[in-house]
Amino acid sequence: MLYRSIYVMEQVIISIVIIVLGVYVFHFYPFERGNIMKLVMAAIFVILTAICKRLSIMIPLFGTESLKIGFEYIPLMLAGYFLSPSYCFIIGLSSDLIGLIITPTGFPFFGFTLGTILVCVIPSLVKQNTKIFSPQTIQNMVTILIVLLGLLGTIYVWFLDELTISSTVYTLNFTYKIGIIIICILLCIIFISIIHFIKKTINEKESKTFSIWILSVVLVEMICTLCLTPLWLQIMYGIPFLVSFCIRVIKECAVLPIEIFVGYTLIKLLEKVFKHQLS
Repeated sequence: MLYRSIYVMEQVIISIVIIVLGVYVFHFYPFERGNIMKLVMAAIFVILTAICKRLSIMIPLFGTESLKIGFEYIPLMLAGYFLSPSYCFIIGLSSDLIGLIITPTGFPFFGFTLGTILVCVIPSLVKQNTKIFSPQTIQNMVTILIVLLGLLGTIYVWFLDELTISSTVYTLNFTYKIGIIIICILLCIIFISIIHFIKKTINEKESKTFSIWILSVVLVEMICTLCLTPLWLQIMYGIPFLVSFCIRVIKECAVLPIEIFVGYTLIKLLEKVFKHQLS
């Protein structure tokens, strides 16, 4: 009974956060009246997100299917890049509701609804508020975030000797920990090196676009995937926050480059397609 009351309270608090976020974006970034093209684009991104969501797979994490591998974030973040935060709020909310209809999982947990909204809204807010930063400054910010990401995962794995979940003890020996740490560090180094290489091969205009995109992707993954999702899983299934966080750090070292380079390629393509409509 006490657990149920706490769960309801958490749902209420998250709902309030969603409402406050909605009030903020609609107040400061209102809809553009009569812009049918952007409404059409919003609908397309919602459909693409629903399709990608169906193609996602869930991997068991200590007995519970809680580690998702998929690309549904890409259309949501692309929507955030091209549209204003008010459109993005609706896209994120609609995508979550449609996802619940397509793949019902019982009573919805509003934490995941908030996460889906943020995935779409964060890139839009980044684009709206990074005009004062140079591409080099943005790239430095991204590099720091990636280094921090790898460092946190490495420190956690190094000091972790065993995990106790549902009365089952999982032992991490020295070889296993070293292997995870080496993979994590190598992926981070390769990731940063590729970003620096690509930035040197593109012009100033493309450099600005690329910088905004990589900052958006990194922030989305750090806030939503590494912080919020482990919190929701701990609330719903009792999976320890740090356990979920550690596994996702390693996952992100591989997923981030894919999302960045696939998304950036699509941005350049969509900019050509919607060149006149978005001007």
